[in-house]
Amino acid sequence: MSDSKQKALIDAKRAEIMAKMAKFQKSTAAPRPPQNQLPSKQSSQRPPPPQQQRQQRPQRPPTQPTSAIPPPPEKGSGGGLNLVEIQRRIAEAKSRLSSNPAAAAAVSNVFLDNLRPNARVSETKPAALPFDESGNLDFKAMMDTGLIPRRETTNSKAIQRTKQQKLTATAAAAEKKPMKLEDSVPADFTDPTKNPYFDPTMGVKIAPVSRRSRPMKFVQPGKYINIANEERAKQQFEKLKQEITENVKKAGMQTEFDVSDKVIKRVAPPAVEWWDAPFLANKTYDDLNDTSEINPDKLDSLVTMYVHHPVVIRPPSEINAVPVVRSLMMTTKERKKMRRQRRAEALKDKRDKIRLGLLEPDAPKVKISNLMKVLGEEAIQDPTKVEAKVRKEMELRQKMHDKANEQRKLTPDERRAKILNKLKEDQKTSNEVAVFKVKSCTHPKHRYKIETNAKEHQLTGIVITHPKCNIVIVEGGPKAIKAYKRLMLRRIDWNDMPPPKNLVEDETAMDVDNPAPFGLPEGEENKCFLVWTGAVKNRSFKKFTWRSFQSEKMAREELGKWNVENYWDAALLATDEELAARQPQL
Repeated sequence: MSDSKQKALIDAKRAEIMAKMAKFQKSTAAPRPPQNQLPSKQSSQRPPPPQQQRQQRPQRPPTQPTSAIPPPPEKGSGGGLNLVEIQRRIAEAKSRLSSNPAAAAAVSNVFLDNLRPNARVSETKPAALPFDESGNLDFKAMMDTGLIPRRETTNSKAIQRTKQQKLTATAAAAEKKPMKLEDSVPADFTDPTKNPYFDPTMGVKIAPVSRRSRPMKFVQPGKYINIANEERAKQQFEKLKQEITENVKKAGMQTEFDVSDKVIKRVAPPAVEWWDAPFLANKTYDDLNDTSEINPDKLDSLVTMYVHHPVVIRPPSEINAVPVVRSLMMTTKERKKMRRQRRAEALKDKRDKIRLGLLEPDAPKVKISNLMKVLGEEAIQDPTKVEAKVRKEMELRQKMHDKANEQRKLTPDERRAKILNKLKEDQKTSNEVAVFKVKSCTHPKHRYKIETNAKEHQLTGIVITHPKCNIVIVEGGPKAIKAYKRLMLRRIDWNDMPPPKNLVEDETAMDVDNPAPFGLPEGEENKCFLVWTGAVKNRSFKKFTWRSFQSEKMAREELGKWNVENYWDAALLATDEELAARQPQL
């Protein structure tokens, strides 16, 4: 395309744009139609039909440059209003407003606009057209300034809304002030009358404590190597210590050298145990004497429902003992089921062997009740002979049954050995002690039961008889002690004291000088109480003995030989009422 054609095209486009701008400015600068016309006149004039509107449409002006401001309308033309017409309308409006002052303010702006047509034109004066450096119109600048309206796309409103939201958020962030953190708690916050939700038991912090920065620490070279070397040295020391101990034992020099753990210095116990420290203000047990510093409210928060169970220590008898593997304990229903299955399996094997010819079939088990069913014709021919034969077989079967039971039964020696083995196994479990206090145990019948049952249960101990206090001390396994407690507290009738059988012929029980025999006052009831029971590490007695003393000192000295004089003190100090209140239920 040549330059002349391009220039002609640009001039044509420029003239077209100028014509559109002039038309747009003319339509905006045209005066408003009078608003005081009656609605009846406006409604009476109908708009022309569409064909007439198209015919009455003004012709497009020729494409020639025009000025930015259109010329004023001529006088007498139908398009505008002359000065005489304007003054006449103003006079009519004033006459109407004088009769109705309330409407004056509502229409004052309308008359002021009609009075200033030139000012209206000046207010709507368009802006100057921008030109670029070459002298042509700058369309981009016209679109930026709004002279050329932008075309609305699908997302134009969304973009505009997003920009508006960003501007609003930026303004709100600028106006928002940072929250001030107070170092102290305000008085209104802790006042219960102003703040009913405040709990004084909870710690309150207004300003958060800043976390102290910790520098980065690197592991020093050789740290874990040194730890491993220390562990190896410790293991070597233990190994060397064990070798020295074995060599010393072989040489029989235990009395000269002591390489046990006692030579190692142990850490001293703490001044205050950790479980007592929260209850002591100054962390010493001297605070227990001063009860004024103890706060009961604080103790409620320290004492909880949880229990600290100590570590279970195995008894010395179980440390090196071989674990006993016991059979599974089954219920009665399970034992019956196992027996039924075992017998059914054995019967099935026997029938299989009989079917294969390995065993002869059993003779029919004939009884008097099924005699006629099993031996029909034979029983009819000679019933007496058949009955005698059947009774003989029944007797033989009963003898075989009794013989099998006797073979399975244990002999008296085996039964005693079985009982002794059970008692020995019971003694290996733990050593328990039971101390009884009896008002009177000198009767031969009671003495026989006490001594005989103690020996049968393999118990050791002693019986001390004294006019003031009689005690029975027994040691043994848990099951044996349980059976002996049942004997002393439940089975023996302590008030059943018949007269002795070994009396002189001329002497009777009524001739005894003692009105209250066997050390009991007349009318007093004889009783037995359990003073104490518990487990001990080792037994104190080697056998079961019986001793009688007339003084407390001699009885206490006798028990002091076995280091159990505390049993005597406990039985002597306890009253019958106290002992009766704490007796176990057997």
